[in-house]
Amino acid sequence: MKIGIPFEKKESKKKIVQDKLRELVSSGPFNEGDKLPSERELAQMLDVSRNVLREAVISMVAEGSLEVRERQGTFIKSLDSFGMHDSLKSLQMLPADFVSYQLEVRLIIEVPAAKIAAMRRTDNDIRKLRECYESFIACPYVTPEEQAQNGKWEALLHHLVTESAHNPILSRLNESINSLVERNNILVHPDMLMEKGWIELIKSRHAAIIRAIEEKNPEEAGETLKTHLLETAEVMRRTHPELITDIPSPYWKMNN
Repeated sequence: MKIGIPFEKKESKKKIVQDKLRELVSSGPFNEGDKLPSERELAQMLDVSRNVLREAVISMVAEGSLEVRERQGTFIKSLDSFGMHDSLKSLQMLPADFVSYQLEVRLIIEVPAAKIAAMRRTDNDIRKLRECYESFIACPYVTPEEQAQNGKWEALLHHLVTESAHNPILSRLNESINSLVERNNILVHPDMLMEKGWIELIKSRHAAIIRAIEEKNPEEAGETLKTHLLETAEVMRRTHPELITDIPSPYWKMNN
C-alpha cells in the first residue's frame, strides 16, 4: 500500500519523508525496537525514490531516532527521540548565548568520547566514519541546499565519533543535542564555508580525527577534536558575532 506524499516547493522531499516516518512511528504500527521494512518496501510505501529515503534515514540516525544495524536493517532506536524532536521543532527562538553553551557541552561530551572511541572502535566503526567523511568532502557547497547538506554530513560525522565510543549513556547524552548541532550547522554553515581556507581546514581536521581513532591514539583524537571545536567557535565569532558570547568556562582556552 502506497502512502502518497504531496511534495511542496517550500519543503524538501527529504524533510517530508522524515516527517512521515516520524508520524508512522509515533502513531503506529511501529514500536521502539521494531525493525522498519526494507528500503525498497519503505520507498514504495511512501512513493519516493530510494535516494531520498536514504538521506532521510541518515539524518534520523544522526538525531538518534533510528539505528542501522549491519546486515540486520534499520530499527526504531528510541521513541523518546521522536518526542524530543517534536519539542525541539516547537522552539521559536534561542537565547543569545545558546550557541556558546552548546559548544561548551560539545567540548565536555565529544572530546572524551573521541578518546574513548580510539580505544574501543571496531573496524565497522572506521568503515562508517570513512564513508561519512567521503560523503562530506564530496558534497558541493555552492548553493544553499548544498551548504545545508554539507553541514548535515559534518554533524553526522561527529555523531559517529561519539557512537564509536560504545557507551550507551554517552550516546544518549549525545543524541539529546545532536538535532540542535545539525540545526546550528544549517544556520551558520553557509557563512562559515565562505571563510578563506575554512573548508580545507575542517576537511583536514576531520581526516586527522578519524586517523587518530583508527590508529588507536586517544590523546591525538581528543586533542584534534578539541582544536576543531575551538577553531569553529572562533570562525563563528567572526561570521556570527551575535551568536557567540563570552561565558566563564574552563573549556574555552586552547591550552586547557
